[in-house]
Amino acid sequence: MKVLLAAMIIVLAGLGFWYSQSSEDTTADDVNQVLPVITRQQILQASDLVAGVKQAVKQNDKAAVKAWLVKATDLAKEAGLPEDDIHYLQSDMAINYLEFHAKRSLFNDAVEQAYYALYDIEPLKIQYPEAQDLFAKADQLIAQRDEIIEQIAAELSSEQHTKEQTLAAARQQWKARFAANQQSN
Repeated sequence: MKVLLAAMIIVLAGLGFWYSQSSEDTTADDVNQVLPVITRQQILQASDLVAGVKQAVKQNDKAAVKAWLVKATDLAKEAGLPEDDIHYLQSDMAINYLEFHAKRSLFNDAVEQAYYALYDIEPLKIQYPEAQDLFAKADQLIAQRDEIIEQIAAELSSEQHTKEQTLAAARQQWKARFAANQQSN
């Protein structure tokens, strides 16, 4: 919300500056040809809007997504964006765009949690098909994590413990290390 408010202030300040700098021989046609200070894409990528939609998608709250788009539309109108941009922000296409990107971000968040907690990411792939192009990279990340745990287990191995006991101890060390990092942050 702060970003949208800041964007509105910037737009209004820009418009005020432009009006104060314009010469007296400016025609009405010249004023109508002024480009907006903010674009539709900048509005769609505003951090408050993105975070709000992400939270709404996480909670499966379609009404909240639409409420965020109403705020975005109001900003677009205030900024003097073309009618095509305003209509886009009011469309199902804009909702689909924002929800798609929110789900991809939620996938990334869930993979990060799975990485540290040693969870499998296969259920996440089913839950977030929108992130299909990210699956291979996520698989690589998990494979690298598993290799690190194998290395930890190799360092911990002894004749007194089975491989499974050693792996369990390595997993425990992995989780403890990241739990400590979480508490210090």
